[in-house]
Amino acid sequence: MNRIIRDEATLAPPATSRPATLPRPAPSALLRPVIEDTTGLPPQEQFAAWQAMRAPVLEALPGAAAEQGFAANTRAWRLGGFVLEHTRRDACGYRRTPAQICRDSLDHWLVAVCREGSLSQRSGDTETLMLPGAPFVFSMADAFESEREGPRLDWLCLYLPRDAVPELEGALSMAANGRLHGPMAQVLADLLKGLSDRLPEMAAAEAPHIAAAMESLLRGACPEGVDAGSRALVAAGQLARLRRLIRENLGLATLGPERLGRLAGMSRSQLYRLFEPLGGVASSILHERLRWAFRRLADPTEQRSIATIAEAVGMFDPSTFSRAFRQEFGCPPGEVRTAARAGLGVSLARLTGPAEGTTALLRAL
Repeated sequence: MNRIIRDEATLAPPATSRPATLPRPAPSALLRPVIEDTTGLPPQEQFAAWQAMRAPVLEALPGAAAEQGFAANTRAWRLGGFVLEHTRRDACGYRRTPAQICRDSLDHWLVAVCREGSLSQRSGDTETLMLPGAPFVFSMADAFESEREGPRLDWLCLYLPRDAVPELEGALSMAANGRLHGPMAQVLADLLKGLSDRLPEMAAAEAPHIAAAMESLLRGACPEGVDAGSRALVAAGQLARLRRLIRENLGLATLGPERLGRLAGMSRSQLYRLFEPLGGVASSILHERLRWAFRRLADPTEQRSIATIAEAVGMFDPSTFSRAFRQEFGCPPGEVRTAARAGLGVSLARLTGPAEGTTALLRAL
């Protein structure tokens, strides 16, 4: 009888066939993060600076030792339709209030993973304890207050706009303020942890592939069996449909609460109730107009004039458009266009001060 003997040494490829180490991309081709850092400031000024950096979307609450120094560093990368933020900092609490939600109109989903330290977060009647290594789902549309435990926190946060994955609205709503369970959820957490270490070495051209991988894992990690008849999920689905209608009709100068209600077949009272947490119907329509215009101006290949882009989103008065744009993003439209064509990067073009770094990325989603 013939015998087949498998020798792992003989099956292994020869040393000469092993792939060589891939070259590091040129510095100009690397993914550029937005950086917010307090470590270079005098200790007594560090926490106040961190409060200012977080102030557009969060209120940072000082810990007992904040006056003695507060070392914090955040790096945020735009990856396709997502933003990944990696923060290392001393312990403090946070609060996001209804007033802040109305002011910034940000309602992104976020998937958070603690690498070091833990977090206790309270939203309404729900209290969530985040332990290291596990992925949790939260919404920027919900007011909350959180406390960090331990001397340091190493925190990863993946932000995704609701319209990026509208079919997951129900599943994410069901998982909100809780942990994602299962093997795929843990793979997603591991991917986020690995990316935070590897992104400084990766090329900007790889961002779409990273985003596709994250989206695929997110779909696999979301819970199944959602009760589509629950009141909260019905409202979430209605809001997603309304936002889609807004985006499809941005070119209509007459698009307002009345016109949107007719398009959606809803009463004004229904619209106002759905958009109240986001600052109102008119504010949400304006936000979508400006966000679309920003994306066009940040595209270095876009050839249309600023006035033509403004008209494409239903804003036919240049001064009104410019004033609203500056108020929303902190800089005039021309500055975004000039920086984009000079290859400076969208986030840097909008960065008029350290307090606008990560917030600028979130508004651009």
